[in-house]
Amino acid sequence: MSLTKRNAEIIREFTRTFKNEHNVDGIGHLFAADFVHHFKGPVRPGLDGFEDMGRMMNTAFPDVVVTEEDLIVTDNKVVERSSAVATHRAGLMGEPPTNKQVRWTEIHIYRLKDGKIAEHWVEFSLLELLRQIGAVK
Repeated sequence: MSLTKRNAEIIREFTRTFKNEHNVDGIGHLFAADFVHHFKGPVRPGLDGFEDMGRMMNTAFPDVVVTEEDLIVTDNKVVERSSAVATHRAGLMGEPPTNKQVRWTEIHIYRLKDGKIAEHWVEFSLLELLRQIGAVK
């Protein structure tokens, strides 16, 4: 199997397990021991912080479904553009649950090394999400 096909499989397994099956604890085997995320704000480093973010989103949006819109793959990076739909069922950023269905988009960049996710960046439509839950007017 080519390296690009293998990298695509790794990211699709991650998306299925972490985002759509909501199995935050089922992804460790996909990540390098020295994994680095690039979240802003007070987030623990490494895989622990990444899992914390997943738990927070899964709590607020327990039925989230993420759909891959584009996947661009090279020998060491994967770019995933995706869309998400979910119901706001628990508080998020100080806003109480609205029980509204919300939608947002995401762009993820993953750097892979030796068949593992070594680094991650994300840009997602936070303003769009916050407007839908009433946190921003």
